[in-house]
Amino acid sequence: MWHIDLNCDLGEGCGNDKLLMPFISSCSIACGGHFGTAKTIATAIELAKAHGVLVGPHPSYPDIAHFGRRTIDMPLQSLQAALREQLRLFFKQCPDPHHIKAHGALYNDLFTDIEKADAVTEVFAEFAKGIKLYCAPGSQLAMVAAQKGFQVVYEAFADRAYLSDGTLAPRAMSDAVLSDNHVIAKRVVNLIKNKTITTITGAIMPLTAQTICLHGDGADVVAHAAFLSHSLKQNNIHVQGL
Repeated sequence: MWHIDLNCDLGEGCGNDKLLMPFISSCSIACGGHFGTAKTIATAIELAKAHGVLVGPHPSYPDIAHFGRRTIDMPLQSLQAALREQLRLFFKQCPDPHHIKAHGALYNDLFTDIEKADAVTEVFAEFAKGIKLYCAPGSQLAMVAAQKGFQVVYEAFADRAYLSDGTLAPRAMSDAVLSDNHVIAKRVVNLIKNKTITTITGAIMPLTAQTICLHGDGADVVAHAAFLSHSLKQNNIHVQGL
């Protein structure tokens, strides 16, 4: 039997949280950067705990207007201040989270920007040194986090296409966001069993991950989660937290 953590980005005001809980083992909760208030954080945490789902904060660039999905050109100290504000909001509700995961454009930028990775992990360490950190395999964030003593958890995305350098295809590209249940499930099963994924150009790329993410704001994410859950069971793959 294989095992995998299936995570989802939640607490983003999409109305899907309760419906997704039966299918996932961990979740990353918006904490005010791209969405979220103390009330939405508390509600998401309470719901996750009721379903035995592990929780972590999901900080981002301070960019509610664009849902954290554009790069904000800002001084590193200003970024650090924004992240501290978000994490304080979350840690007041949950002082001992399971993991931390950056959101959106910040997550993508941490793949290549080592200075930003250093600045971000400096803030994360102030709140929970050594905590699990969900990172893209091969990213600067993963390298810096490992050097600083975080528990690096490699993450892959079920519903997003990849470029050949291991980064996610920009959402503006055709077919960057996957919507076919069968395609998503086939990719995830192959990723878990064979540690490879097919890029947007059709190339086979090695990719190892301990956690797989479904975006909670996707229009059909509940259907994707249900279909994926069924496919994983059929392939003797057990969903469990790390």
